Amino acid sequence: MADIQVGTPFISVDHGFKFVNRFEVPFSVMFPLPFVSPIDLDNVIYGLCGGMCYGALDYFYAGKPIPAVDKVNDLDNRFLLYLWDRQLDSLKLTTVVRVMEWMLLESTTASRRVAQREAPKVKRRVDKGQPAVLALIRTEGVSNPTKNHQVMVTGYHEKPDTRDLVFDIYDPNYPGKKHAISMNLKAPSQGISLKQSSGEPLRGFFVLDYRRKQPL
Repeated sequence: MADIQVGTPFISVDHGFKFVNRFEVPFSVMFPLPFVSPIDLDNVIYGLCGGMCYGALDYFYAGKPIPAVDKVNDLDNRFLLYLWDRQLDSLKLTTVVRVMEWMLLESTTASRRVAQREAPKVKRRVDKGQPAVLALIRTEGVSNPTKNHQVMVTGYHEKPDTRDLVFDIYDPNYPGKKHAISMNLKAPSQGISLKQSSGEPLRGFFVLDYRRKQPL
């Protein structure tokens, strides 16, 4: 059976932001999370990955060019507030609770969910020409949920004979670079060899419910 390759009009190097996902928080903010103690954002959060994914899609669907800025320090406050607002949209309470649920899953259960639910959902969206924003689960157990991540799938490559599947992604941590998430869905109960090409740990993922907003 022939290999399958499907893409969307969103091209990471063209439509993704040029600045890296690393934002200094100049003040201490205590952020309450369900099931764990409040977390001091001044100590643990240096990124707005969800806000950047949602924001990049906002500009893409609006047909507007992204800001021509490649350094975070050169962003104006109004745009930073826009990214913070979109970050909060990507981390609504139901999403945070779902992240915590996935963190508590056994690895085999997480693999089955990815294979049976989330990977097919991503493919269906990409088949329609729609990028899909993912919540990546990197940590396990009751730990700091902010160590997880968010990226956007822009296309996929599939080998039906071997059940190898690769998602092309826009990762705000690596502006202007091509990265991917790979897996093998031949025997999910035995694991799916889930990997991110940039080398970070990856236990599972689920699709986020993106809704458009008018960009600046």
